[in-house]
Amino acid sequence: MYQILIHNGTVIDPANNIHDVLDVAVEGGKISAVCKNINAEAVNEIDASGCIVVPGLIDHHAHVYPLAKIGIPSEAVCFSSGVTTVVDAGSTGAMTYRKHKDFITNSKLTVKAYINVCSTGLDSLPSKMEDVDPAHYDEGAIRELFEEEGANLLGLKLRTSKEIVKDMGYEPLRQTVRLAEKLGLSVMVHCTNPPAEMSELLGCLREGDVITHMYMNKGSTILDASGHVSKSAVEARERGVIFEAADARAHFGFDVGEPAVREGFLPDIIATDLTKLSMYLRPTAFSMANQLAKYSMLGIPEDKLFRLCTVNPARHMKIDAGTLRVGGTADIAVFRREKSSVQFGDRPYSDSSANLRQGEYIYRPLMTVKNGEAVFRDIAF
Repeated sequence: MYQILIHNGTVIDPANNIHDVLDVAVEGGKISAVCKNINAEAVNEIDASGCIVVPGLIDHHAHVYPLAKIGIPSEAVCFSSGVTTVVDAGSTGAMTYRKHKDFITNSKLTVKAYINVCSTGLDSLPSKMEDVDPAHYDEGAIRELFEEEGANLLGLKLRTSKEIVKDMGYEPLRQTVRLAEKLGLSVMVHCTNPPAEMSELLGCLREGDVITHMYMNKGSTILDASGHVSKSAVEARERGVIFEAADARAHFGFDVGEPAVREGFLPDIIATDLTKLSMYLRPTAFSMANQLAKYSMLGIPEDKLFRLCTVNPARHMKIDAGTLRVGGTADIAVFRREKSSVQFGDRPYSDSSANLRQGEYIYRPLMTVKNGEAVFRDIAF
């Protein structure tokens, strides 16, 4: 007898090039079968006719409480949006990560992390920006932390906004990349309102490094003076830089995102950058389900859409997730694509008004399975 048997859903598993109406069986925390017409008994039998069944989503960029004071209650927010793995993007540093180890170990949600180059991470937010002076980087402490806790760590995080780096320009980024190269790590860099040209920022990054907030519209962006995707952005992608869309409340502009998508310059990863300042609030990121709907509205096809928050981040993170492979961990999300009028927006910096676009569809989360256990289910499903 299976523990969970999901019938008749449209299974989309980009890792295995599957898009078909199939059944999915779960037993012992693993995917037991993915095929048509499974005729067997199950403790929890579900009719997913008209629904989409996908691997549990990966939110590659969020800020999780208690790692960040402004972090989200991660299990509640993630499981209710189909997310089974979340990445904390630099809330903690070498001095503060370990105090949260019990939370990370005991969470049913898989939690990975980037480590901020600032030793205390974002502890000083929102009242004070983090210290990114390279003279204060603690290479020894960072090395020791990765040696001890590396299985749950993904790399180094730096925010390069002008208001954070001030007159240091790109020196914190250059020194972060130098340190990452020395320790064999990747780098995630926040690029909103950079201190100089975006081309210079992109030129610092290596294969496997991540530029997040790719569609932000403050300061120099990925578009050139003619409004097209810049040569430097194209060249960065060609050499293996990862482009991530993580919108939060202030890191997206339709004036950048729309032309880039039209030109086929899509994200490699879609994430949220959720904090309590954007969680469940419009016109901000709201949730991962909202991000799916927003990027679908921008014109990203459905198979590609789910690839960007399943197999793509899983491969970048080098983890066994983002797939419904038989024998693999049973992390599953079920959605229904529903016709529903919803407004998506970005919050410009010059005033408090929002640029809005009208969407036609949403992805309604109906069920989330983590390690073979139903951790969220809509009451009507």
